[in-house]
Amino acid sequence: MGMAIMKMKALACLVFLAGASGAAAHDALLTQALSRPALPAGELHGSLRTTTIVRGGKEPETEVETVDLDKSPDKALASYAELGNVIGSDAHLVSQAAGRTVYAFTTRRLPRGRTGGSYVHADSDGNDSDDLSDDDLFNGEAEVSIDAQGEPFISHLDLHLAKPKGNLLARTKKINVSYAFAPNATKEAMVTTAVSVHVDVRALLFVHRDVHAESVLLADAPP
Repeated sequence: MGMAIMKMKALACLVFLAGASGAAAHDALLTQALSRPALPAGELHGSLRTTTIVRGGKEPETEVETVDLDKSPDKALASYAELGNVIGSDAHLVSQAAGRTVYAFTTRRLPRGRTGGSYVHADSDGNDSDDLSDDDLFNGEAEVSIDAQGEPFISHLDLHLAKPKGNLLARTKKINVSYAFAPNATKEAMVTTAVSVHVDVRALLFVHRDVHAESVLLADAPP
């Protein structure tokens, strides 16, 4: 009987250590993914196409904007280099499958860079969005994937306004921002390949605007 108890205790210790080791590995996985360098905006080539659809009026309005990044590198999408500041230190593991690990976190930051088109002004200085107060909080999820070399990287980042803001005169019901990232084909650096923004705003009880902007990087091969 005494020997059985000792074996059970030993097994429990092994299970505990295995669980602790797994948790540490998950933290290391996210840290490794965040350490991937970002391709500088000045080294991006090709164009950025943003399609914006505004609903709520008599008819949906659609705007398509194309920017030549060789001529306007300052209009590049938010950089992968900003993700560490956005995710912060409170990220925790929520799910794990083959080649896909998801962490959840909360933040008041948007990545520095361009997000959205002319209808959605969500340019950020890396702290809080220019159009948001300090009280805004986003619930976020970061998906870590594995590249062809077996190295982890953050492939998707999703941010959702935690709760509606405003008053009876004007109320923002929804702000969802999603980012997609991929390793650069020719350099060991990360590129932001797409950003989508969905904003739902109501004003004066009868004015409603639902705006969805999607920006896609159409990258040409470097000369």
